[in-house]
Amino acid sequence: MLYTRCQTKEAIAHARFYSYCESCSLDVALGLLSACRLSDTAIKALIASGWDMPVTTLPHYSATDLAKEIGVSPQKVGRVANANNLKRQEFGEWRLDQAANSKKQIETFWYNDHGRKRLLQLLEVTTK
Repeated sequence: MLYTRCQTKEAIAHARFYSYCESCSLDVALGLLSACRLSDTAIKALIASGWDMPVTTLPHYSATDLAKEIGVSPQKVGRVANANNLKRQEFGEWRLDQAANSKKQIETFWYNDHGRKRLLQLLEVTTK
């Protein structure tokens, strides 16, 4: 059976409506994984097992990082971010992370440089 889209290679994987060749199966799998929010540990495990995952190159900061920088609690960083609608794509990204005091994986927001600058401005105003 040939791959249903390109019709050039022999299919190795079959889904309900599509059949995939090896390279297209990997492309689809990597596309799905990149859409997921995986922790750095999960990405490293996938890379070690042979997956070619893109690595984030821009610096990102957790609420804890920003809280230490300005001298407030991480909870206050989260409250200010929520009150000002800063947990959006232009200010950072959602990632799966491990909770501080348990083995549970949770979704946390990591701020990019733009989000960091905006949060630091807002936190300086609220702490004065």
